[in-house]
Amino acid sequence: MRVENYIKLYCKRFLNYCRFLKKEVFRIFKLSTLNSQLSTLAFMFVLSSAYALDPMYEYRYTLGAEILVPDAFHAGIGAFTHRNADITIVPNVQLGLSDKFEIGMKFLGGVNQLPNKKWDVDPFLDVGAKYAVKPHLALQVDVPVALNEDWEWGGVLSLTQWDGYTKSLSFLFEGRVGFGGAAGENSYAKPSLAFFPCFQIRDSFRIFVGTLGSFSFGSFKDDFMVDILPKVEIGLTWFRLVSEAAIGVLTWDAERHNRYALYIVTDL
Repeated sequence: MRVENYIKLYCKRFLNYCRFLKKEVFRIFKLSTLNSQLSTLAFMFVLSSAYALDPMYEYRYTLGAEILVPDAFHAGIGAFTHRNADITIVPNVQLGLSDKFEIGMKFLGGVNQLPNKKWDVDPFLDVGAKYAVKPHLALQVDVPVALNEDWEWGGVLSLTQWDGYTKSLSFLFEGRVGFGGAAGENSYAKPSLAFFPCFQIRDSFRIFVGTLGSFSFGSFKDDFMVDILPKVEIGLTWFRLVSEAAIGVLTWDAERHNRYALYIVTDL
């Protein structure tokens, strides 16, 4: 009887709280309608000069956002292009040293056909490590190195959380902060947030629909980026085939900056 009374009391308080929230939201909405419209216009103006894809997305030794897989060796190779007479080859390796610690390296070597220079080689190397804070929470450190450019040293710190909602649906959250040379020119820090819903279809087919946003402290207007990242992963007998695109949104010439990638990945 006492338990039943507690349940009734809790439900009554919860309903009162919901009514209060409803009144407050309606009151705030009426007061802020004009402000919201002005804020939306200002926000759209800022995004109208956004460029995609943020180069910091590649500053990781993995081929994308992921949590740590214990005691495994990963190797991958692939390429991506912006369809502007360019192609970048991307090999990577990841080595799990224990259940909670992993190290890895990724190399990017590409060519771009420029009007005033036939080929421009742009090699790039990223070395990093990842530590599993919890079974589904990982902390990652990356040190990107541009091999043919004299740029300031820097690094990227990432925190990734995986939530399995059902057998067929899961979510991956990633927060990153780049420092020094990794933050870009005229910027001392660059935060980035990403959200990746994952749809599992049977055992060997997965679909990701990610959203990525970033900006720079010091040049917010010129370095605000928003992207949609659809990705399809097919598991075969000996390897996985991964196809990914990065589509810039709210950008006047986004098609020049969109990126298309294809990788082959094996896990041992």
